Amino acid sequence: MTDKSKPATNLAAAVRALHRHLLEKGNRFDRGPRYEGQNNQNKALSDVTQTVRMYEGMGYAKLMQLGEPPIYAALSRGHQEVHIFQPQDPKIREWLEDDKASMNDPAMRAYLLQSAGLSENDLPVASKPQRFHITEVDGVFILASEDAPPERR
Repeated sequence: MTDKSKPATNLAAAVRALHRHLLEKGNRFDRGPRYEGQNNQNKALSDVTQTVRMYEGMGYAKLMQLGEPPIYAALSRGHQEVHIFQPQDPKIREWLEDDKASMNDPAMRAYLLQSAGLSENDLPVASKPQRFHITEVDGVFILASEDAPPERR
């Protein structure tokens, strides 16, 4: 007998860990540009799978991929992180697509925490705060961290 709830439990745990990492106290988010193909037949990036392949071709290593078909993937190269996703929650998608919405909106942060079953008390202070840029390409969102700036003496 197989336990059909196990994949959902594993997915929930992965989402919780991801939210915990990205929303560490001190991390900031900026909106990047939005790119759209000329028409539906000319999409630059059609889905998470295609985008992952593109980043792997640039030397990024895939760390994880969630969903079938994939709706989220994390990759890294050196100290740089790339998160590729297609949000399933309409409220999150609307927020991301609203050019006037703050990427650091406290109400949306609270919603993201609540949806992952977390509270501010569950989050550590980032040992090295990161700045993430969120770019949309034909409905695929790419969240990329900046390379750490060189230390000053």
